[in-house]
Amino acid sequence: MRTLLALIAVLVIACGKSTPPAKENTYPLTATIVSRDPAQNLVTMDNKEVPGVMESMRMDYTVRDAKVATLPPNGTPVTATLHERDGSYWVTNIRPSK
Repeated sequence: MRTLLALIAVLVIACGKSTPPAKENTYPLTATIVSRDPAQNLVTMDNKEVPGVMESMRMDYTVRDAKVATLPPNGTPVTATLHERDGSYWVTNIRPSK
């Protein structure tokens, strides 16, 4: 009986611990703006390969630090910061390439 109570106590303590949030990773991104969706604040970009993270592809990204209407025009080559956490991606700091 004592062993059972000890086991229950350990389980209650273990279940009460919260998991720390996943680490956010950031990477430099080079891309070209293809289109945008102001209603969802999404930008579609043709991005170049991000070594070890993703191949070159066309992808929609949520923009978190600006409104897409204020970004450079479609067709503009840009640099940005790619953020990743738990398989979700978004971008910040979108600027025309120099």
